[in-house]
Amino acid sequence: MGNAARKAAAAGGSPGSPVSGTTPGSPTTRAPGGPTAHARPGSSDPGAGKQLEDAAAAAADGVRERSAVLRASLDDFELLKTVGKGSFGKVVQVRHRETGRIYAMKILKKEMVLKRKQFEHTLAERRILENIDHSFIVSLRFAFQTEHKLYMVFDFFNGGELYYYLSEGGAFGEARARFYAAEIASALHYLHSRGIVYRDLKPENIILDSMGHVRVTDFGLSKEGVEGESITSICGTPEYLAPEILRKKPHGSGVDWWSLGTLTWEMIMGLPPFYDRSRQDMYRKILDAPLVRPASGMSADAFDFCSKLLIRDPKQRLGAKGGHDVLSHPFFASIDFATLKDATPPWVPRVAGPEDTSNVAPEFTAEPPAVTPSPAGGRLKDAAGATPPSFRDFTFTHASVIDGKTYRVSFTSEDGALLHDDGSDAEGEMTRDEEVAAIMAASGAGAGD
Repeated sequence: MGNAARKAAAAGGSPGSPVSGTTPGSPTTRAPGGPTAHARPGSSDPGAGKQLEDAAAAAADGVRERSAVLRASLDDFELLKTVGKGSFGKVVQVRHRETGRIYAMKILKKEMVLKRKQFEHTLAERRILENIDHSFIVSLRFAFQTEHKLYMVFDFFNGGELYYYLSEGGAFGEARARFYAAEIASALHYLHSRGIVYRDLKPENIILDSMGHVRVTDFGLSKEGVEGESITSICGTPEYLAPEILRKKPHGSGVDWWSLGTLTWEMIMGLPPFYDRSRQDMYRKILDAPLVRPASGMSADAFDFCSKLLIRDPKQRLGAKGGHDVLSHPFFASIDFATLKDATPPWVPRVAGPEDTSNVAPEFTAEPPAVTPSPAGGRLKDAAGATPPSFRDFTFTHASVIDGKTYRVSFTSEDGALLHDDGSDAEGEMTRDEEVAAIMAASGAGAGD
């Protein structure tokens, strides 16, 4: 996870062991992008599941309306502060000159997108973000492109990343973890109902707004049009990978529920259940190690919830029959999904105002928010030096929530995960050591890592 304190605490630890005395760590540099109806769960009422589905859907906003097309450009924004940076570019806090509203502008270099072979990923992310809108998912508002760069403008949420708070303060405790897990589950249920598998759920991709509600961000690894278990490539972040991904088996939305089980455990106890300093040993634990309830700090309902999400057979995993089963679990007995977006969060971040960046790592805000000029007369090339595929397909029209008008939009995203989808559909039976060796090779890690 890039966090030395967690690694030290977890070294040699067995799955399920409670964590205490975690030394606060500091956030690491990451890629741009992050940057309660009471038909209660467990009710015997046959309509309860339908009510919960309707409640989750009610958290989603409607598809934005379209109108006259305008052109947005860099001149429409005042650059304020750098709030994120990665190998593809940076994220800058900006102010819309006409309305004064604060946004996060993600600036990506097309050359780096092409060199990292992320062209198809960015196309997929564009299509996904064009068609989703949910209270617990970050919204793209409008965007534009130039010869060498892609600009995406999102709502700016300055409550900080879950990663930051887990690194600094350790475990959240069950009540706070339950609230975040409920909002994340609602977002995943919404995505799955639209045939989208997220595939990269982790603390770095969950940010808080100023009130303390969560927003899921970064759809660079997401898959659309998924039916059943039709995905076959290795993709994700090591600590949160489901066993079927490690085994290179066809998989579907169940991988997101596994990741939610891992993240919920981490939020309650301070570390993922199968974490190990050795990535090779961690993969073996994900594949084989028993899940043991901690001696303290986790209720029976919480352990049951996590253990059912962490069932290794995806067909038996909680959520296999639909997200309503996840939302209906007794762990969420105190959650009203119909009014969750209006509920008071159990913890509110310290935010002085819409421009406050105190929850952003200083190494980012210390950097000037300038946009590097493109080389005069420079022509875009792909990794092989050839003329690249057209970025024209990134463009679509999207109604602006600022003024009700529609802007020409084009955007993409950086893939910040440690494992990347290489498009491979290869399958086959392997021994456990072969499985681990293949995973290590895919993640770029050596045997001694």
